[in-house]
Amino acid sequence: MLIPILAHPGQPPAPHDLWSSWNLHPVLLAGLLLAGWAYRRGRTSGPKRQVDTWRARCFTAALVALGLALLSPLDALSSALASAHMVQHLLLILVAAPLLALSAPSSAILRASPLAVRRATGRWRRRLGLTHGNLRALRHPAAVWLLQVGVLWFWHAAAPYDAALGSKPLHLLEHASFLVTAVLFWHVVIGVRGSARVSGGLGVLLVFAMAMQSVFLSVLLTFARTPWYSGYAATTASWGLDPLTDQQLAGVIMWIPAGGIYLVVALALLVAWVRATEREEVAL
Repeated sequence: MLIPILAHPGQPPAPHDLWSSWNLHPVLLAGLLLAGWAYRRGRTSGPKRQVDTWRARCFTAALVALGLALLSPLDALSSALASAHMVQHLLLILVAAPLLALSAPSSAILRASPLAVRRATGRWRRRLGLTHGNLRALRHPAAVWLLQVGVLWFWHAAAPYDAALGSKPLHLLEHASFLVTAVLFWHVVIGVRGSARVSGGLGVLLVFAMAMQSVFLSVLLTFARTPWYSGYAATTASWGLDPLTDQQLAGVIMWIPAGGIYLVVALALLVAWVRATEREEVAL
């Protein structure tokens, strides 16, 4: 479980406790450090390509984003403020996940793993039937879009959200589901492997549709007349907010910064698609 270092353990942090509220759980910290070490070792031992430097920077930035979301005082603050919780979610979904999709770290990490680990991984994949054909659904654009949207709306419903606030394992499951489904989504939109990535036009459509459902959810949060989440009823006052204002701030954070990121990505995909179409026409 994630155990924050607080001045008052088990309680949401007060403003004077914030900078001492680092989450230094050894498993989580070791996992991020081990991933960084394995990626660096696998990249060093593999074939050298110019694009690998750019991917390495993306992976490093993804680990930094994960550290900010899960290790920094933001993790403890998310138990006191819905707005902080929203920032945490956006770091996972809109920063760490697309950077992981761009860096494609699995090959480098696998190369760095001991031979016994690689053999065990292969055996378990065969036992579970995790072949490329069986995993085709996880690369289908509509499937990954619906999966991420379903996870997003489920965890922002009142009952699952409050349950995650009150349970560290559920909170971990919430964050893991956000990250995994977001990586799957961004992999088909901006992933480095051409065979798994959709065309530019479909990518624009997927990102636009994701932005629209995010705006709809944020509007519901922003203009709600009553707070959705009972878990923040007694935690926002010390931060100068009431629960409804805090929820509305969370909705605005989902609305504007998140919408801006989706817009930038959609425009970049649109420009790349138009240029590719023009090159094809010139070639013909």
